[in-house]
Amino acid sequence: MIIGGDVVELSIDGHILRLPPRVDQLLLEQWKISAERWTVNQTASTTPWLFPGQEPARPIWSEYLGLLLRRHGFEGLASRNSARLALASDLPTSVLADLTGTSISNATRWTGYARRDWLDYIASRTQI
Repeated sequence: MIIGGDVVELSIDGHILRLPPRVDQLLLEQWKISAERWTVNQTASTTPWLFPGQEPARPIWSEYLGLLLRRHGFEGLASRNSARLALASDLPTSVLADLTGTSISNATRWTGYARRDWLDYIASRTQI
């Protein structure tokens, strides 16, 4: 996490993600909670996790974090699929696979979904 003045950014796998103002305030609150927990048991880890697990030395399980988000109405799968479909309509298969960390065959399927959906839309528009 990068904090500079009024701006909070996340550094994820070498990419900088600038956050909207409300989200960065929530993230700062979470960071303070995590840092307080980490100071209690600094021997467990050299750096505090933004979302610590039961043990401060380990992050929260992604499945559990997903469950917590779903309880608050955030459906990650639908958003992820929508984003992947949008990317598949704009990017070559090899770039999509590399960007999303999936296999070429999976990226090819997504590219096929994007192309088929777009062509069906054009066909339906020309019939009207």
